[in-house]
Amino acid sequence: MTSFNQIIDVIKDDLQAVENILTENTASEYSFVDMAVQHVVEGGGKRLRPILVLLSANASGYKGHDAHLLAAVVELIHVASLVHDDVLDEAAIRRGRETLQTKWGNKVAVLVGDYLHARVLSMLVSRRADDPAMEILADTTQAMCEGEVIHAYKSGDFDISESEYLKIIHFKTGKLIAASCTLGAILGQNRQEHINAFTSYGQQIGTAFQIVDDLLDFVSDAEKLGKNAFGDLREGKLTYPIIHARKMCDENEKQELETVLNPDTEETEAIAYVETLFEKYSVESHCLDVAQEYADCAKHALKEVPDSEAKNALKNLADYVVSRDS
Repeated sequence: MTSFNQIIDVIKDDLQAVENILTENTASEYSFVDMAVQHVVEGGGKRLRPILVLLSANASGYKGHDAHLLAAVVELIHVASLVHDDVLDEAAIRRGRETLQTKWGNKVAVLVGDYLHARVLSMLVSRRADDPAMEILADTTQAMCEGEVIHAYKSGDFDISESEYLKIIHFKTGKLIAASCTLGAILGQNRQEHINAFTSYGQQIGTAFQIVDDLLDFVSDAEKLGKNAFGDLREGKLTYPIIHARKMCDENEKQELETVLNPDTEETEAIAYVETLFEKYSVESHCLDVAQEYADCAKHALKEVPDSEAKNALKNLADYVVSRDS
């Protein structure tokens, strides 16, 4: 299996350029604002979305500043969404660090998320109104918000279907990942079928990524995960692994599962019961198999794209998304 560092080696200089843009474009002359913003911007993460912009641009024959700028933009949109998610979820830890809402309260966290969106607008203001990137980013940001609203509305809905959930994660997670690939591709190509190939790739790995992310909440330890494990379970959220377990259960197990998902249930009891179901119905292996199917579809989507180091990196990245442990 190719390591993550080997995958991104082809764009390591570009990634440093993106980091420089992120730092320069989020700095504030007000010390507290700067400190709060940099707390989340410098919080790390793997920078998946910028990586996808850069690799897609590279594989499409483009290398230049526009890819760096758009990569930074998608990362700021992503970081802003995480800040707001942490407020909604009352999350204490993100990427191994205190969340903004834990450190400075909900008001500061919400406003920092808003500030990051404002910085995105400032970074894009010089681009032409007919630049396709503008429509892609506007549509993507709207879809992410719609996905969040629908997910909040469905919170606690024990009967949410697998197809409903996949649609929600397509909006919440998949849209920005797919847009990252599309943005990279349009920089180097005018052929719509070529751009569509990258968009399809992004859509497929976006779904794979979220299914694995859902699974890691149950099976990864908190230190590797960078946040508290079983967070979705504590909030009574039905994610892909729970939805599959529910589908496999008999009626008695299903009733018990609905009971333990109630936030009032004692935490250790709920965790123990869910772990029993996961083992009985091989939930972990099922989720990984489904995620790998999406990853394989992503790789297949690139079949007509000319061979290059960047294309090979994208194919390896699809497999990495499934095999990662954090």
